Amino acid sequence: MELCDLKALNWRGARRAGAAAAEAALGLDYLPIDTCQRRVAICNGADMLSLVRRQFPDDGALESFEGADAYAFLLRFAAGLESKLVAETEIFGQIKTAWREFCDRGSALACQLSPWIQLLFQDAKEIRSQHLSRLGSASYGSQTRRLLGDEAGAGPTLLIGAGQLAQSVAPWLPGSELWLWNRTRERALELARELAKREPARPLRVIEASADAELAAWRGARNVIVCVPGDAVQDAARVAAWQQRAERAGRVIHLGLPADGAAPWKGLPGLVSLGALFEMLQLQSEQRRRQFERARRACQEKALLRSLGATSSHPHSWEDLAAFDSL
Repeated sequence: MELCDLKALNWRGARRAGAAAAEAALGLDYLPIDTCQRRVAICNGADMLSLVRRQFPDDGALESFEGADAYAFLLRFAAGLESKLVAETEIFGQIKTAWREFCDRGSALACQLSPWIQLLFQDAKEIRSQHLSRLGSASYGSQTRRLLGDEAGAGPTLLIGAGQLAQSVAPWLPGSELWLWNRTRERALELARELAKREPARPLRVIEASADAELAAWRGARNVIVCVPGDAVQDAARVAAWQQRAERAGRVIHLGLPADGAAPWKGLPGLVSLGALFEMLQLQSEQRRRQFERARRACQEKALLRSLGATSSHPHSWEDLAAFDSL
């Protein structure tokens, strides 16, 4: 597969349930990567790109990239430069997981893409090492810990969810005790076991998977971190349980809520939504902004080098060096 045949689609929106099954049923061979912020599709050739495009909403929010531009976008994506939380680290793991699951399906495209994906992983690590390593921690977990401040150690912290986001946040949540709740209790138990391996002495409690047990935990927790999407019915009960607590201190950090104003969370004291978290992180220093710009330029330069040869790591000639001056 030549780089000119590499195609990528980027749609900023929520993941679609059952996407993988739909792709298999339609016989479409493309690599899907779904995150909480976007859906990305990677495929080979213009004909497949046209077919895959039909699987995305026709709302004008779809971006299309080809060849070196596709590689540059995927490199920015893997390095966290396309994320709202710029330079966040979780996205790289999500891409690796999506790639591993795609390879397990035995797709013909997986063999064609493999050399480019391996180069993508190599280049993303290099970009982060050279341009983003001294920014300080940029992850949802680190930001959550910073928001909690002294509150983190003042009482039990309840973590709702046990998926990838919850797994990345959990190690950052110190406190007197960490309570874990997930609608599938075995997933919560798996998370507890992983946390116990890291910190054997850490106090952990896995809450029963029932709605009543979850609401009782809301009434007893000092802080709650929500790592699941909004649920119109259950969220109302959660807010009510939080307001029934005898102690009014503490806060709710909802990483599945796009904005503070969404019902029934609107006006809840102590609430920080994912949307509010993004707004706070917009107040980054000029030094960080310059580093991000250098990293983005490095992504474009790396993509140009890859277009000159899949194993290129340095410009081929003075003419190639001159080409960089025009970027």
